[in-house]
Amino acid sequence: MNDIMDMARELGNKINETELSARLEAARDAFDNDMDARETLFDYNKKRRRVEALMDGGKAGTEEFKAANAEFGVAAKRLSENSVVKELVDCEQKFSYFLNQVLNIVKATVLGEDACTGDCGSCGGCH
Repeated sequence: MNDIMDMARELGNKINETELSARLEAARDAFDNDMDARETLFDYNKKRRRVEALMDGGKAGTEEFKAANAEFGVAAKRLSENSVVKELVDCEQKFSYFLNQVLNIVKATVLGEDACTGDCGSCGGCH
C-alpha cells in the first residue's frame, strides 16, 4: 500500500509542475499582494452576509433589504470587474476542473470503466 501512496504523492508533484498550477499560484500571489482586490472581496462578502442576515431575519422585501441588496449588487459588479479577482477565479475554476478530470480517470480505472483508447474522439472526457 505504501507504493500506492508514493505514486499518489508523485502524481501530486506532477500536477504541481503543470502550467495550470503555476498560473494558479501566480494568481493567488497577485491577489495576496493586491490590497484593492482583497478589500473588494471583503466588501462583497460583508454585503452578501448582510443580505443573507436580512433574508434569514424575515426582512426580505423591506426597504432595508432593498437598500442592502442594491449595495450588494454594486459590490458584486465591482468584484466581477476586478482583473486580479477575475484571474484568480478563472484559474481556480480551471484547476478544479483539471483535478476533477484526473480523479475521474483514477476512479474509472479503479472501477474497470476506463475505456480510453487514446483517441479523444472516443469519449471526449479527458480534455
